Formats: sequence, structure tokens, C-alpha cells
Amino acid sequence: MQKGQLLLVASLLMCGLLLPPIASASLGSDVASIYRDVEHVGGNVQAISSDRYWVYEVRIPTGTIVREYVSPLGVVFAVAWQGPLVPEFQQFLGASFQEYTDALHSQKSPSFSRRPVFVRLKDFVLENSGHLGAFYGRAYLPHAVPQGVEVAELH
Repeated sequence: MQKGQLLLVASLLMCGLLLPPIASASLGSDVASIYRDVEHVGGNVQAISSDRYWVYEVRIPTGTIVREYVSPLGVVFAVAWQGPLVPEFQQFLGASFQEYTDALHSQKSPSFSRRPVFVRLKDFVLENSGHLGAFYGRAYLPHAVPQGVEVAELH
């Protein structure tokens, strides 16, 4: 390689190391993150409009359906799921995944318990229940839920 080519390659490598990684998770992210989720899980998506938010329904090949709720501001404020398997939480919870794992580790019962899981923090809530073959749950960011939207309708 010539000196100029080496400098170009070195510059590109440094840019790659200095730039933050692209987030691939949705909760708290924008609509584009939903399409990264779909690509990651090999599913397909259908967008459904309502007067207060959009729902992006992601069908995963495992049979699980994940609904990602997007506010009028373009932020994914909730994720709900139902199906035979729990979806990849690390993928769908985004930055909240770390809060979720920290909360599980602080609970007295182990995370592999067959009991329902409820994590309620100031800025993050996760509820997961069911059994093998029939799981359901939701996670949401209380501060990001649009005014007039009831959490009970996010399922």
C-alpha cells in the first residue's frame, strides 16, 4: 500500500473507533430502530395508526408478536409481546435492558423463576408473565407515554 492509502485506511479505522455504536434497540429510540429490530430477528412488520400513537407489529419467526408503540414525537414509548417465547429483551428494551438486568439481580428470587416478573423503576416498567408456549408482557417508559394514553391499552 502507498502512504496515502495507509493514511486513508488509518483515518477510517480511527473514525470507526471514535464514533458511538449504532443502537439497535427500540424502547426509547426512534422509528428507524424498529426496522433494525425487524432485521435482527428476521421478522416482518406492519404499521397501524391510531389517533394518539402508531403501533408497529413485529411478527417474529418463533411465533411471538412484538408491538412497538410510537408517540407523535416519534419515540418508542412502549413494547408489548405475546407468544410462545419471550422476545430478545436486549434487542427490544434498548438502553433500558441494563436497568432491567440490574433490577432482576437485586430481587431475592432468581431471574429464571417461573413466577411473573415485575420491574417497576422511576423511568422504566416491565411486566412479564405466562409459561412456556404462552408468554405475554410489556415494558414502557412512564415519562414518555403520551398524555391521554392508558397503560392498560398497551398489550
